[in-house]
Amino acid sequence: MANKKNNEFNLNKEKLQNNLHNYTEDFVLEKMEEILKDKDDFDDFCTCDNCLLDIASYTLNRIPAKYIASPQGSLHAKLIEFEHQVNVDIVSVVTRAIRIISKNPRHGEEESFQSEEDYQNQPPKK
Repeated sequence: MANKKNNEFNLNKEKLQNNLHNYTEDFVLEKMEEILKDKDDFDDFCTCDNCLLDIASYTLNRIPAKYIASPQGSLHAKLIEFEHQVNVDIVSVVTRAIRIISKNPRHGEEESFQSEEDYQNQPPKK
């Protein structure tokens, strides 16, 4: 393998980014849908894009990412194992995110909150 530590090497970031996928995103979105559909506790929760994105962002910032470059073979088996390991954590964090964000929705606002403190330090919206 040639050493490409010179000025001629250009990393094709776009190509690499197109071939990477954070499997955790899929799993979090699936769990969000299940929880919001099945739980009576969240019947009146806002489902606008901002609120849903805040729930997803809040959760993904607290759950380890699991990137894949190919869903084949043993990697796929590892992902199934990953699902079982973090399922309870994801459900717990998604539920917490829904409760926090429902108290402080940011409908149409430009700001994005990253931490639980950010959400809790905002006055409740009316």
